[in-house]
Amino acid sequence: MVFLDFDGVLFNTVREAYAVSMISTGKLNIIENIDFDSEHYIQFEKYRYLIGPAWNYKYLLKVLLENKQQNIETNYYDLVKIAKKKDYNLFEKAFFNTRKQLQKNDFQKWLKLNTSYPFLLLIKKLLINYKNNFIIVTTKDKDTVYQLLQLENIIFDKKAIYDKYDFEKYTNKSEIIKMLMTSMEITNAIFIDDSRKHLESCLKIKNLELFQASWGYISSKDLNTFSDKEIFSKILKEGIN
Repeated sequence: MVFLDFDGVLFNTVREAYAVSMISTGKLNIIENIDFDSEHYIQFEKYRYLIGPAWNYKYLLKVLLENKQQNIETNYYDLVKIAKKKDYNLFEKAFFNTRKQLQKNDFQKWLKLNTSYPFLLLIKKLLINYKNNFIIVTTKDKDTVYQLLQLENIIFDKKAIYDKYDFEKYTNKSEIIKMLMTSMEITNAIFIDDSRKHLESCLKIKNLELFQASWGYISSKDLNTFSDKEIFSKILKEGIN
C-alpha cells in the first residue's frame, strides 16, 4: 500500500493557497490583483513548509506582516502553539468558502493556480490501473483533491481520500495511517510526504517506510529527501501488489 500526500507531492498549490488566503482576509478581492512577484509572496512560498491544516495560513500571514523576514519560523510556531479554535475558526471557514467561490465563479483562473508535479505524470498510470494500492492522506478538502485529479483524467475513489476532516478527527496523519493499517490489515506500506513533521510523527509505525519528497515544500534543513524517480522506483518494487 502507498500512502500519498497531495499538496507538495502530487500538486504544487502554493499560488492557490496564497490567493485564497489573501482574498479570505480581505487584503485583495480578485485573483488578477495578486502579485506573485512580490516579496510578500516570495516569503509565503519560502515558508509554505510550515503549514499543516489550512488555518495555519492565518498565522503565517500575520508573522510575515509583523516580522519583516526576521525569526519567521520561531514566531510562527509560537503563535500556532497558543492558537485557539475560536481564534482561527472564522478564518478557516472564510478560507474554504473563498475556495468554493473561486471554483464556482472563476474556475479557469483558479485552476491555473494549481499545477501538477512531474511525479504525478510518473505515477499516473499506476493511480489509474492500481488505484486500490493508493490512499491519499492530506489536510486539503476531499472535493478539491478529487476535482484536480479528475482534471488529469484520474478518477480516484473518494473513499480512499482522507482529508482535512479526518485530520481534525485524528489530529495528525500518523493516527490516520495507523488506523488504516490496522483496520485494513496492511502489513507493508510506504508513506510519501514533503513534510518532515508529518513523516516524523510516523516513525514508530511498524512496517511503514517513510520517504520525504525532494520537490515539495521543504526546508533547507531537510537533507534526507528522495527524488521523484527514486520514489517511483520504490513504489514499483514494493508498493504495487
